[in-house]
Amino acid sequence: MEILVVILALLVPASVLATFVLQQRNVKKLEQDLLVAAEKISKNNNVDIKSQTILFESEKKAQQIIVNAEERARKIVDRSEESEKRIDERERKFLEVSKAVENRLNQIDQKEKALEQAKKDIRVRSDQITLELEKIANMTRDEASKRLTQEVEGELKSHISKKIREAEITISQTSEAKAKEILIDAMQRSATDYVAETTSTTFEIASEEQKGKIIGKEGRNIRTFERLTGVDIIVDEAPDLVTVSSFDPIRREVAALAIQKLLKDGRVHPGSIEETVRNIKRDLAKEIEKTGEKMAYEAGINDLPVEVLKLLGRFKYRFSYGQNLVKHTLEMVNIGQQLAQEVKANVVLTKKACLLHDIGKVLTYEIEGKPHHHISGDIVRKYLRDEVLANAVESHHGDIEPKSMEAVLVSIADAISGARPGARRDSYEDYVKRVKSLEDIAKQYNSVKEAYAIHAGREVRVIVKPEDINDDDAKLLAFKIAKEIEEKQNYPGTVKVTVIREVRIEAEAK
Repeated sequence: MEILVVILALLVPASVLATFVLQQRNVKKLEQDLLVAAEKISKNNNVDIKSQTILFESEKKAQQIIVNAEERARKIVDRSEESEKRIDERERKFLEVSKAVENRLNQIDQKEKALEQAKKDIRVRSDQITLELEKIANMTRDEASKRLTQEVEGELKSHISKKIREAEITISQTSEAKAKEILIDAMQRSATDYVAETTSTTFEIASEEQKGKIIGKEGRNIRTFERLTGVDIIVDEAPDLVTVSSFDPIRREVAALAIQKLLKDGRVHPGSIEETVRNIKRDLAKEIEKTGEKMAYEAGINDLPVEVLKLLGRFKYRFSYGQNLVKHTLEMVNIGQQLAQEVKANVVLTKKACLLHDIGKVLTYEIEGKPHHHISGDIVRKYLRDEVLANAVESHHGDIEPKSMEAVLVSIADAISGARPGARRDSYEDYVKRVKSLEDIAKQYNSVKEAYAIHAGREVRVIVKPEDINDDDAKLLAFKIAKEIEEKQNYPGTVKVTVIREVRIEAEAK
């Protein structure tokens, strides 16, 4: 900017000078023209007084033009001189500012160097002080930190236990009555008249002769069955019984229906088996889609993609703890709706999350190493692209933090539906394994003397050694065991952890 001002200052006087010179030339040319005209007039003897008057007026005007031009030129020169003075003043101020900025930058650079040196000095001094303190305390920094942490934990343990008790009392006083009222009302409205269902892999046949038809010549029929359906068909010595075994309930259903239809028809050979299995698969696919549409209709949800409806339809052939997923899911939708209306939550979001919360269970046979609720969340993200709904679906088992009120309501509805008497039942082997694992979790702590799973695995009673643990530690131990059960075990409903610390003092009078 300053350079531009200097250039303009240099250009202004030059332009003024050029204007002045041009006017001088015009005046001289005018004088010459007047002289020429005067000479012509003087040569003419017949000139009259009028011509002389014109000549006089012309000379007067020319003189006035010269005076005006000189006055204008003088004014332009004066303005040029004033402009030069202003430019000189600005240039002087610019140089002063530039010098001040340069001085300021030098000062900042010196301060930065001094600050960096001070940091180095502080680090060196800090290391020296640390070494001196380690010598005085006769321990390293890590040892001192560990000891301080242990002391603080010991002091805070009693405080934490006290705060936990206070929080429990407060929550119990303010929320227990209202929570019971809401939950009881929801359960009463959602009461159903069915009991637990289980998959049946064994069915009866009319006679032993039909076993031969199933097996076929040299076992060709049974091999064709197993190849087309992906199941194992067991024809043992039990009279009039055939067992279909497969981890996939849909495959098992296809095989069972195909065998029953072929035996009823009477023509059992590889060709008829292939045609029958193909027809049953087609009919079953239609039935699955129809079931999904029916579930969505009953839940009041009408914006689900076809892919999701087909996955929902597979609920008809999927059971969890003996409870059919169709009835469990629709029951959850009803419970979730009642709870959402009571607490003023988003009813549509809650119903949709309840409808889709277990959709991942139909793919657990195909996707290994991932819990079903995580698969459910992935399905929602893929087909519905709704992150809030995905979180409500995948957080109902507690290992993922719920981010909305609706997500919490889905967990509550699932617990109510699963814990309802008669809704679910374990196989004997699964029950024994689950109960033993609950006891093993409690017994891994050194302060635990005995641990018993009671009430069909709904409660774990832990008896601790009174000399190794105090009341505050017992409180914390109960929370630790409950937390580990949540993270490592899969169980219907809830599991209560009770820690018992009993001191017995005996004396004998003689």
